[in-house]
Amino acid sequence: MTMLPEGVLRDAEPLDAPWDGVGEDTARQVKLQVRPIDDATFALRQSSRVSTEAPIGYLICGTRRALLLDTGDAKSAVECPLRETVDVLLHDWADGRGLPDPTLVVAHTHGHYDHVKGDSQFVDRPDTTIVAKDVDAVHRFFGLSGTVGATTEFDLGGRTLIVMATPGHDARSITTVDPTSGVMFSGDTAYPGRLYIDDLAAAKTSLAAMVELADTHGVHTVLGAHIENDTHGGDYPVRTRFHRDEAPLPLTVAQLRTLRDDVIRTTGKGVHRGDPMTLYVGNAPLPMLKLLIRGAVWRLTGRG
Repeated sequence: MTMLPEGVLRDAEPLDAPWDGVGEDTARQVKLQVRPIDDATFALRQSSRVSTEAPIGYLICGTRRALLLDTGDAKSAVECPLRETVDVLLHDWADGRGLPDPTLVVAHTHGHYDHVKGDSQFVDRPDTTIVAKDVDAVHRFFGLSGTVGATTEFDLGGRTLIVMATPGHDARSITTVDPTSGVMFSGDTAYPGRLYIDDLAAAKTSLAAMVELADTHGVHTVLGAHIENDTHGGDYPVRTRFHRDEAPLPLTVAQLRTLRDDVIRTTGKGVHRGDPMTLYVGNAPLPMLKLLIRGAVWRLTGRG
């Protein structure tokens, strides 16, 4: 097994185990944490000391090509050596199967800054395609129509993913399902935390389509791009440096249905409490200001 770069932690813990990269005493030593989902799929989480968003990306390997979903919130390899880590993971995975290294597609669950900053690390990487962030480029690359809930297949070689257009949080949002493993990669549309909804009508259609997609393809685990809730029913305010008693990352399909129902019942702008996600619909400056103030208080008092 090839050595990973300094500051990258690879563990074999289950996805619902605590993450060192957001721990009060451990985050300083970690830039990126790698955790296997199965023997051909990896979660890559940036430390909360690299980015207080602590975003989670995913590397999905096939015999012909691999898909990297999201590059996180750190531009340079010094901040977070994402490219070198991906190179090691791909080489080790292929070498263990007697295969050449697969080509790489760098794509995004959506186009917000904390999911795309690391793209620059891959610009000059051989055998690599970086999917542009605008909605037309995303849909054109994957072969999606402009319809909310439109789906397409994406073949990695020995592994065919289903990609769906799921705007609502962001017009560029996609959801990806791996039917062979029963896993859905939901980006910022479904995770234990806050769902910021830009287009409520689109979000209603997208969540309904995601539940149908999950049921059709035997999904049992939904993996998003952040964790913002704790195990006590609370959430972490924005710009929190570490997460005490963090909620587990995986959501169930039952929780996805609850989220769908919460979104469908929502009729207007503002904050709507829910579980597993609290909904922030439209422009909500006062609630966002409260989150910022709460985060500042947490940092000043050493709580976060």
